[in-house]
Amino acid sequence: MFSNSQLDSLMKKAMHQMGLGCEEDNDGDNNNEKKKNNNKLSLTPSQILVISGLLGGVLHVDSVLVDRDQHIQIILEGSLKRKTELEKMMDQIGKMPFDEVLKAMLERL
Repeated sequence: MFSNSQLDSLMKKAMHQMGLGCEEDNDGDNNNEKKKNNNKLSLTPSQILVISGLLGGVLHVDSVLVDRDQHIQIILEGSLKRKTELEKMMDQIGKMPFDEVLKAMLERL
């Protein structure tokens, strides 16, 4: 799906957009240890997999539920199975009107 360098690049972009990227101090201090501790994200492996699944297009949001107590549930859906050529073709045929499909089949005979 993604190479390690692509995932690193995406993570750096996301951290920069959230304001967590490494920034240089204006006063010239080289306190790298302090910067590293302030910029760490504590993501679990399951959170990383969900993020990469969303970014990679494997997962998509099916529904978002909010209850009275303002608890949020986000339902994700996806499949790791790749579609075969026949399945892709059947998806295309399924969108066509029946008479066109029947005519196309009769023309091939």
